[in-house]
Amino acid sequence: MSDVEAVLRANTSFYRAFETLVLVNMEAVWLRVPYIKCVHPGWGLLVGWGPVMDSWQRIFENTVAMRFTLTDVRAQVVGDFAWVTLIENLEGEQRNGRTTAQILATNLFQRHEGHWFIVHHHASTVYPSQAEIDPQQMH
Repeated sequence: MSDVEAVLRANTSFYRAFETLVLVNMEAVWLRVPYIKCVHPGWGLLVGWGPVMDSWQRIFENTVAMRFTLTDVRAQVVGDFAWVTLIENLEGEQRNGRTTAQILATNLFQRHEGHWFIVHHHASTVYPSQAEIDPQQMH
């Protein structure tokens, strides 16, 4: 298996762990180091194992179900570091209703003892351009 294939597999494992809504599954895909970072849509930068894992726990506690369809997935590997850019097409169910969103994400991975682990996740909601907005929906 090539490095790119291995990184894409690690990226898929991250999203499968996300969909389980189980913290121990999410912990397994992250490198346990103090410099991990995470930015969820609308959140500030989280740094370190405790804050990052606490954020996942908060998301999981408030989510009933989550399903990702990943598109425009692109991976690059340089030595023991790699990054994946993609669009997360999310269908979710929270306690207060169903949601759908399109999210632009960048995931950084580090190879450690022969395995790829995520060390940084940055996700930003994609909003439609002005040209795509129906004038009837504008306020």
